Amino acid sequence: MRVVLLLGLLGVTLAQLPDPAAGRKTFLYSIQMQLKEMVESGGVFNSDGRGFSGDMTTAITFAKTDLCRIKHPVAKKLESAILGITCKAAFVELYERNGCGAFACDLIEYMEGDGPGDFFRDFLAATNDDEAFRILKDDIIDPLMEWNCRCTMDVLDTFMGCKDSIGEAKVLSVSMAGLAGFDTNAPYQGDKDFTEFWSDFIDQTIPWDSIRVVVDRFVKNVCADDNEGEKCYSYFYQTVTQMYQWWLKSTGLKPAGKSSISKKYDSSCSTFDLSVLEGAFTDIRDALVNKMCVEECSGLYQDTLFGCCTANMIMDTKLTTGLESLATELKDMVGETFDYSEEDADAMFSLYMGYAKDSLSMLRDPTCDNGVSYDLVPCGEDGGSSGNPCDGLKGKKLKKCMRDNEEGGEEGGNPCEGLKGKKKKKCMKEMDGGDADENPCAGLKGKKKKKCMAANAEEA
Repeated sequence: MRVVLLLGLLGVTLAQLPDPAAGRKTFLYSIQMQLKEMVESGGVFNSDGRGFSGDMTTAITFAKTDLCRIKHPVAKKLESAILGITCKAAFVELYERNGCGAFACDLIEYMEGDGPGDFFRDFLAATNDDEAFRILKDDIIDPLMEWNCRCTMDVLDTFMGCKDSIGEAKVLSVSMAGLAGFDTNAPYQGDKDFTEFWSDFIDQTIPWDSIRVVVDRFVKNVCADDNEGEKCYSYFYQTVTQMYQWWLKSTGLKPAGKSSISKKYDSSCSTFDLSVLEGAFTDIRDALVNKMCVEECSGLYQDTLFGCCTANMIMDTKLTTGLESLATELKDMVGETFDYSEEDADAMFSLYMGYAKDSLSMLRDPTCDNGVSYDLVPCGEDGGSSGNPCDGLKGKKLKKCMRDNEEGGEEGGNPCEGLKGKKKKKCMKEMDGGDADENPCAGLKGKKKKKCMAANAEEA
């Protein structure tokens, strides 16, 4: 009996989530504790983090039984209560083509398995910020983004191709909707019944074309290769981890483990006055511009914030115009369909889209009045690929480059134009006639060089 009791107590202990491993005074510890309390509350998962809680079981079982038939050799031919007949067949075809069609089933099976519990335990066992971010990247971000790059557009296109038949789905029937607790006679339905309203809304009212443009451009940008052999989503994730360190420093919260903030730059570069966030958008924007224009910090911001992946995103006019169109259509949709006032609709979409446009405009031309500037070169492109070594430069850097190369404007051009690094130095050295000992004008440029050469010609 004692052995049975001991084994029972051991099983309960092993089933419990571990206590946070980070130092108690660190911010990571508070995040770990909140995660532990959230999981153990049993709202979504069982208290040990493995499997869904009882409150979720009925809905999850229904969805799994219906959607996982897509992968079943026999049940794939049966009707789907969630997708209907036509869309079910379309997703079966997609699954058999590349495996993406059963994404919802795969997600449910993962969430029901040991994956979430293993992640919770690993994250709670992290002793420092770098380890916590690595676990989050390995377990969540990378698998999610790999799926996004491989499947998102196929899934979206498949649904857009069958959405006109979504009315076949039994979940949109009045009887099933009523059992699920939905109001089947809402005022916004007008003279349409529940099934007709929602099937028309899904098929015709939602601005799918604009959604597709935005999603397509987002996927292409985050899934693009950077110039370091990684995907852009890894660059953006690294940017987020760096900004997390800046935020900790700015708020005075204690990091867990050694901070990864670069020691090459003054500490003021990674410290921000967060009180400005309480002000208007223009105050935030102006404060950010002032910070970005500090010359001593520009190298840090160039590396962290203005890499080629950032350039891909903010120079993508299809993405920005798509976002503008989507915001306008969504504002009209909620106003016309659900009777939102124009002021409320503007507050939901237009206001923040205006902020986004203003921010993107600022980022597309990140040049300061004091000459500090940032290079925005999309991945895979070379700022000097046009043959002009000054391409891609701005502000003081551009002026200096133009002065340095002004002799290239003379008849015959500059034979060193377009060269870089050692090749350019060798070419310039040859143009100057060798070392300074041999050529008194070596190293001089522009008017000074012409004056020197004229003086030496007179002496000769």
